[in-house]
Amino acid sequence: MKFKKEVQIGLLTVLALVLGYIGINYLKGIEIFKKTTTYYAHFDNLNSVTVATPVIVSGFKVGSVRDVRFDYNRGYGATVEMALDPHVRVSSKSVVKIKMNPLSGSELVLTIDGHDPRTLSDGDTISSISPSGDLLSIATDQILPAVNNMMPTITQTLVRLDTLLHDKSIDSVLLALKGSSMQLHAMMAALNQSSQSLKPVMDNVHGLTGNLHAFSAQLTQLKLDSMMQHLNETTRQLQQVTAQLRSKDNTAGLLLSDPSLYNRLDSLVNNTDRLMRDLKENPKRYVHFSVF
Repeated sequence: MKFKKEVQIGLLTVLALVLGYIGINYLKGIEIFKKTTTYYAHFDNLNSVTVATPVIVSGFKVGSVRDVRFDYNRGYGATVEMALDPHVRVSSKSVVKIKMNPLSGSELVLTIDGHDPRTLSDGDTISSISPSGDLLSIATDQILPAVNNMMPTITQTLVRLDTLLHDKSIDSVLLALKGSSMQLHAMMAALNQSSQSLKPVMDNVHGLTGNLHAFSAQLTQLKLDSMMQHLNETTRQLQQVTAQLRSKDNTAGLLLSDPSLYNRLDSLVNNTDRLMRDLKENPKRYVHFSVF
């Protein structure tokens, strides 16, 4: 009976240890009984990556870190063992890098090249990109020294600002600014009033524009085509009269172009003129009176 109790106690102890191991790994995010594919990656700086750190692909968790081993041969860096879902197709050009999440801590982000037909097998190593440092180290090594160098300038600026605020001449400057602001306000009010007085003028301008538009509409309604036709007809008739005057087959043309006719007419006028003068001077030559 005693031996049987010891065996039962031993079995219960082993079962408790197994359950405890499974529970601890479950709390860490490691699923022991789930089939996975193992991959490795080397990092010079782990940046808080530990066992159970999730492995993310396109924002989805496809696995976790199962083990982290320090690289004693090189003296720095570590090798990370990742257990991924066997359905994840990891190409040979895939890259894994560490990403800091302010809420959940570090994450391993796996970028898979879908155009590469070659895939990695169980136990292969994935190319990695080591982080340059975490946020705290960056703040300690870069930001804080820069802020420390700026402190004398900031202190001098604050001292000058304090001196300027306690200077009584600032009151006069503020009063001058207040006066200028009031003058500007008055100018804006006057400008607003002027714009109101310009409103009737603008109405008249709009009316004039409407009249011009109506006048242009009336001009477009005039029968300009008929006027141009009458003008062309008059011009054609004038051209015909001019052609007749230049032609010699009519009286007017002969009067204007035949010099002999002009000479005969001139001679006729001269003879008539001499006859009239002679008639006045010697009427008895042409008229005879006889009583008996």
